[in-house]
Amino acid sequence: MKYKIILSAALLALGLASSVSANSIKHVFVVDELTLEVEMADPLTEEELHPANFMSPSYKSEFQVNGGVHVTGLPIPQKSDGFHYNIYRLAVDGLDAGPIYQISYKGQKARTFKLYEGREQQDRYRDRYGSYF
Repeated sequence: MKYKIILSAALLALGLASSVSANSIKHVFVVDELTLEVEMADPLTEEELHPANFMSPSYKSEFQVNGGVHVTGLPIPQKSDGFHYNIYRLAVDGLDAGPIYQISYKGQKARTFKLYEGREQQDRYRDRYGSYF
């Protein structure tokens, strides 16, 4: 009997632990001073992407950026290129070239990123998206 109780408690604890873990940011790419691109470990839920939530007065983005930068819109899903999945664009209210920023999702481990000046940022963008841009 004692064994069954211990086994049940262990399985319950494992179940709770797996449901508590939140999605996380795998990678951050700065598109420009007003746009970030984040690759998530898992897709965001329909509720997190629903426009009605953004219009709510109590809306607060699950994405937090340091340095006084705020996310100003809903995450916009991007098409997969066959190599990257779960990629979303985030509008922000402005980044400055130079400082190293951090972004986190639901309090998970923060990822660092930086906006580079002029030509260096353009080259990074072209390396990611090709010379068409």
